[in-house]
Amino acid sequence: MAKIGVSPTRSERLGLLAARLVLTAVFATAAIPKILNPTDFAVVILNYQVCGTYTSVWIALFLPWLELVCAIGLFAPALRRASGLVLAGLLIVFILLHGQAWARGLEIACGCFGDFTTLDRPKTNYAWLLLRNALLLATCWLVIMKDLRNQQQVRVA
Repeated sequence: MAKIGVSPTRSERLGLLAARLVLTAVFATAAIPKILNPTDFAVVILNYQVCGTYTSVWIALFLPWLELVCAIGLFAPALRRASGLVLAGLLIVFILLHGQAWARGLEIACGCFGDFTTLDRPKTNYAWLLLRNALLLATCWLVIMKDLRNQQQVRVA
């Protein structure tokens, strides 16, 4: 069987592995404090003022597990693309949430890595949150596109 297409180089494979490791580390690190403190995380979600208490509680219970499963899924070939797409979708939602909070002048905790209070810092750094999420989104896009390219290499007889 001959392979059509160009195989990724060693440096491309290492770069893709590094991108997956970064995404996994970020999302797993973000998920664990939220899993351990769902009540505090529900309050953070409520502070964004985009949903009610009932919805905030359900999001606080579901979202961290989704983040963790997708972070791990980046290393399972069968789940890699779906995990990357879900994480990219979450990042788009996070960008929109931070943007609307910034536009409305809300001084709230991000809730990203167990950051459940704004008491220890003077002001929410929305520019940093948006930049960080945009960079993570670009990394997700890289993982998705490289995986798609690698999957499109067809074997022919």
